[in-house]
Amino acid sequence: MNFLKPAALTAALLLGSWFGSNAWAAATPAQPTEVTETTKTAEAAEADTKAEAKADANAEAYAKLPVCKLSEDGKRLIAEPCRTAPAAVPMPRRPVPLTIQRMPSTKVAPQVAMPQMAPSTPIETLMQPPGSPVPAVGCTAAGCYDPSGARHSTGPAGTTVTPTGKLCSRQGVWIQC
Repeated sequence: MNFLKPAALTAALLLGSWFGSNAWAAATPAQPTEVTETTKTAEAAEADTKAEAKADANAEAYAKLPVCKLSEDGKRLIAEPCRTAPAAVPMPRRPVPLTIQRMPSTKVAPQVAMPQMAPSTPIETLMQPPGSPVPAVGCTAAGCYDPSGARHSTGPAGTTVTPTGKLCSRQGVWIQC
């Protein structure tokens, strides 16, 4: 029977707080919540006036403080609180003559014509019509060679790329351009 007492006390507490809150809400009268624009602007103007008066009072109090100076040992201020020293009058800028120096000239290397290579037309390429498959020789993961010795680099999805940039298809040991 001892375990029922805490549960009964908790239930009584919850019911009492619920009834009490409802009674409190019914007993308090409703306040008018309507505020007109004129009361808002009057309150804002009054708040602005108070803020300006407070700022003026703070500025006057700050102006009356002594200027901050260090003690002879240089480790502390002579008087606290203090105000910062007024800004020194800036010195006028002195005129400086404009000097533009020439950039050093750089010499460009002379252009040398590249030697012309004789066009190589292997007999295997002349004997086969264009577009016919040729056997791939010495294939690795990086690519293959065709019978004329031209390197075909491995391209995307079963293709190869010739040295001139042409795409060819590769099927097993055959390359077709």
